[in-house]
Amino acid sequence: MSTAKIIKENLLKSSTLGYGLMSFTWRATPIPIEQAVATMGTVMKTIPPQSHIMFNVGEFYGEPLKNLKYCQTFLDTLSKQERARILVSVKGGVDLKTFAPRGSRADVRKSLDNCLTAMPYIDIFEVARLDEANWEETFETIIEDYIKKGKVGACSLSEVTQEQIQKIHEKFGEYVVAAELELSMFSQNILKDGTAEYCNKIGLPIICYSPLGRGLLTGQVKNTKDIPEGDFRKMLARFSDENMKHNSILLRFLEKFVIPGERSLPQVALAWIRKLPESKFPNTNFIPIPSGTTKERVTENFTPKTLSSSEFEEINKFLESFVTKGDRYEIASKK
Repeated sequence: MSTAKIIKENLLKSSTLGYGLMSFTWRATPIPIEQAVATMGTVMKTIPPQSHIMFNVGEFYGEPLKNLKYCQTFLDTLSKQERARILVSVKGGVDLKTFAPRGSRADVRKSLDNCLTAMPYIDIFEVARLDEANWEETFETIIEDYIKKGKVGACSLSEVTQEQIQKIHEKFGEYVVAAELELSMFSQNILKDGTAEYCNKIGLPIICYSPLGRGLLTGQVKNTKDIPEGDFRKMLARFSDENMKHNSILLRFLEKFVIPGERSLPQVALAWIRKLPESKFPNTNFIPIPSGTTKERVTENFTPKTLSSSEFEEINKFLESFVTKGDRYEIASKK
């Protein structure tokens, strides 16, 4: 069995979880590496025994390669058996200054060779955005020069449309193990535009980034004053005081499913995503990748909770009539 097929089978398991490491290093002052390593250790102690977890990292998350180096420092503390439980997905393939997609053979090699200086082996490599002009060259390079040579296990997709997934799957599906897409109760685009349906059709796991609505579903962000200066969210229409006031209607509804001491708001939001395969998408798996830079936060996020079928249906019924104010990347107007 190929490495890519093994990785995909692990990602399709309902017990597989995901962890986004971006917040350790993509900030004005990176979290000290000692704290980061300790927090990653807490994650591994918190998740159920024998489960797998995807660590989602990026070449450009802060100072180039810093995010990968944090991750590798932690991996170096593990036994072979412990390391086997972690699937490291590395995002790259962009200009490190402009973040524009760079998918030519030379650019992909440059990115991957750079990443491999920080990590001796990469389980999954994904280009952060698809370079439409060079997409075939992108995947041919990853597959021929890295996967078949044992430097990378498989490749994944990131922020792609249903049409893009389809054309890549038809030509390179043997090596593609997942698609990373935004999904939360505030951003349900992929559930409505056919993307999740197509992933279910071909059995492709979905890695759900921003599963807590960029902080809105934690209950910690209630107005613009709760967002640090320089934070990208300050620019987004969804995080204007007026729109947050409207969007908090969802939070107030979800509070009825919070059980003090047993189940928190973030745990309810994550449980909703994990339960999606049981209803409409039985052939795929939805893996949310919440972040967390403290032991307290990751203990909360990585202590999996469940929703009953009746709770799940009640939430879905509410979501049918709830409309989020502020699109995913809509910039707030200046008054």
